[in-house]
Amino acid sequence: MNKSFFLLVFLLSLASAACAQSPSKELYTAVVKNKPADAEALLKAGADVNAAIELVPGFPTTYLITAAGNGNLELVKALVKYKAQVNKPDAFKGTALMAAASKGNKAIVEFLLASGADTKVKDDEGKDALAHAKEGGNKEVVALIEQKMM
Repeated sequence: MNKSFFLLVFLLSLASAACAQSPSKELYTAVVKNKPADAEALLKAGADVNAAIELVPGFPTTYLITAAGNGNLELVKALVKYKAQVNKPDAFKGTALMAAASKGNKAIVEFLLASGADTKVKDDEGKDALAHAKEGGNKEVVALIEQKMM
C-alpha cells in the first residue's frame, strides 16, 4: 500500500512539474509576444537569458536574436542588461546584429554595436552584418555598420 501511494504521489508530482511554467518558458512567451516588462520581471527572478529557444523545431536561436528581429529595442536592452550574449549565434550562425540589420532597425543596430556586437561574424551563407544591412535596405544602418567595420 505504501509503495503504491508513494509511486502515485511521485507520478503526480512529475506531471505537475512538467505542466508548470518555468521562468524560461514564461520568458519565451514574453519575448515572442514583445512584452519587455514581463521579460524584465522574469529575468530579475532568474530566468536564463542565454537559454536556447526554438521558434522552429530543430533550429535553436536566442531570446536576443528573436527580440532584435522583432524590432523591440526596450526588450533588447532588458536582455542585454541581464547579460544576454550579444554575439551568441543561432542554428544558422546568425546574430542579433544580423537580425536587426536585415530589418533595417537603426536604433537596435546602434545599441548592439555599442554593446559589443561583432560586425565581422559570418552566418552559414557567408554573410556578415553589412550584407544583411544591405539586404534590409536602410542606408543609415548600412553606414553605421560600415563605420564600425573601419
